[in-house]
Amino acid sequence: MNLFSSLLFSLLASTSAAIAAPVAIAQDPPADSTTPASSSALRIASHGEQMNALVYRPAGNGPHPVAILFHGFPGNEQNLDLAQAMRRAGWAVVTLHYRGSWGSEGKFTFDGAVEDGMAVLEWVEDAKNSERMHFDRKRIVVAGHSMGGYVAAEVCAAHAEVVGCALIAPWDLSMDKPLLAKQTSAERDRTAATEFDDIDGRISGMTARSVVETLADHGDRWSLAKSAPGLARHPTLIVLAGRDGDDCKALQLVPALKTRKPEALKVETIDTDHAFNDHRIALETLVLDWLAALPHASAPH
Repeated sequence: MNLFSSLLFSLLASTSAAIAAPVAIAQDPPADSTTPASSSALRIASHGEQMNALVYRPAGNGPHPVAILFHGFPGNEQNLDLAQAMRRAGWAVVTLHYRGSWGSEGKFTFDGAVEDGMAVLEWVEDAKNSERMHFDRKRIVVAGHSMGGYVAAEVCAAHAEVVGCALIAPWDLSMDKPLLAKQTSAERDRTAATEFDDIDGRISGMTARSVVETLADHGDRWSLAKSAPGLARHPTLIVLAGRDGDDCKALQLVPALKTRKPEALKVETIDTDHAFNDHRIALETLVLDWLAALPHASAPH
């Protein structure tokens, strides 16, 4: 082998090692004919209305650690590839649509989405539900993407029993207010048409224009950084998308967490867009590696 070939081989070997993905990303676990992997479409109640939900259960009787996965606004990207990877790694995964979204009952509001997140955690922790679904109520993580990251932060901050919190390109709604508050009516029309043009047929109770008005008038109510004191009690993973705007870079949350419990905080940035369209495996790798390293959260053997 000449020098060039040797250097090339070494480079390829080191690159492969650097991007090695967990087995669960590319390989199915052994099939279990007695208690196979399964999924359950169901409805979860929140404040008197029903939300559409799905539970992915891994094979075996468990009890299985549980990941609650919140999608963003309106939820075009639901990260179901991540849900499947987590299931292959031995986690039960609960996904849902907030009230007023994607056919769930009721009207959507940002405050309501947080209430819905709390309701889902309560449902997972209920003894009857956990027994029926083979959940381990002592090993629950909460994860969310974009607005779902904001919901996840609020839920984790309010519940000390959660064993970990993963925020994927979390949307800090409060950072939109200063920009929108200065816009003219015509500028707000353009913002609605370009930034929130994907909610028709997906969200009930809000229009693109009302979203802009809500954020301009009340956006400071949904500050991601205010969850820092509660989040500091948990191991927290924050995955940022390098091509995102500042409202999805947790610019105020990360410094606040670093001053409280930096050893429990893991922050990673991937050079991709908000939906991680060209780095799905990289995202899955980060999340699965983080899950595997959580104390008392690994799947049973």
